[in-house]
Amino acid sequence: MKKRKILGVTGIRSEYDIMSSVFAAIQNHSQLDLELIVTGAHLSQNYGYTVQEIKKDGFKIADEIESLINSDRLSARIKGLAIQLQGMIQTVTRLQPDFLLVLGDREESISTALTGAYMNIPVAHIAGGDRVVGNVDDQVRHAVTKLAHVHFVTNQESYERILKLGEQEFRLFNTGNPGLDRLLKVPCLSRTELSERLQFEIGQDEPLILLIQHVISTETQAAYYQMKQSLEAIKKLGIKTIISYPNSDAGGQQLIKAIEEYKELPFVYAAPNIPRLEFVNLMRMAGCLLGNSSAGILEAPLLKLPVVNVGNRQKGRLHAGNVQFVPHDIEAICQAVNKALFDQSYRDQVGRCINPYGDGHAAEKIAGILAAISIDEKLLVKDITY
Repeated sequence: MKKRKILGVTGIRSEYDIMSSVFAAIQNHSQLDLELIVTGAHLSQNYGYTVQEIKKDGFKIADEIESLINSDRLSARIKGLAIQLQGMIQTVTRLQPDFLLVLGDREESISTALTGAYMNIPVAHIAGGDRVVGNVDDQVRHAVTKLAHVHFVTNQESYERILKLGEQEFRLFNTGNPGLDRLLKVPCLSRTELSERLQFEIGQDEPLILLIQHVISTETQAAYYQMKQSLEAIKKLGIKTIISYPNSDAGGQQLIKAIEEYKELPFVYAAPNIPRLEFVNLMRMAGCLLGNSSAGILEAPLLKLPVVNVGNRQKGRLHAGNVQFVPHDIEAICQAVNKALFDQSYRDQVGRCINPYGDGHAAEKIAGILAAISIDEKLLVKDITY
């Protein structure tokens, strides 16, 4: 039997880390071939030039499409999307894959979905149906759902929301979040080993904060202030903190500007990119994840990691009992972090939380479905159920 060619698309470090387990499962499947389009922030030195991580993982790269316009203007992402779309069309025309595969809610997801819809190539979309209020990514996610042909959702609530969007049920599969898979598979490091890799001392018994904060597209003017509030809280707490730089969104340069002002604090380590091995082990060792990263909602519950989510990003999203939501206020952040780190009854409560996003075995399920599902008129011709 001829192998099916799966063309995956990846545009940024955080999304690739979630997708890496899926790409590996596809590459290892006897009936599937995998190639990747690498685009966006992966090809920028400012964001760690993370295409090198993809090459290190051994995945075949079909094309590198330089699309990132490194600007804080709201127009930058949509201009980059246009560049990305043009390059993607050429690659897809050349390769003629059986499936296009993409995750989430960023530029590469809508570019991929548009390409597949217009070129009659089925699009498999991971993590549709989630609800996140106040960010353009939420609108993009739902638009991609309406363009995609197969939906790999991460939870039951999103499954039901996609049905309400009028999608046919045969297209939906609740596989769970593939970002959990890496948490189970990445090797464990000791604190000593991690300290050596980062060149930053993490003591055996000292508390550790992991800070990841991104911009909300509707609040870009406040980005610098919002980041300063979190960093002032870190300064006041005086606790060892690892900071991972933000995504390549409008306003992101303002966050980086703020981080640069605090990164010389002796208890702070900041980096544009933290490789998967080190990042997963930081999540395992951290006493608190601070900021507004989706990792706090989707993956932290599996590790029983307390999360302090600052501001409006992730509000309205399905979450477990490990998350405290606080405003951009120094005192509120400090109080919530202290509770996450030192309130044993709260930490015991977090230790009992249930992750609604699956069991850490999504990648194999996704690969199996891509190999088995029929590619026919029923799949390609979409209809609405109402």
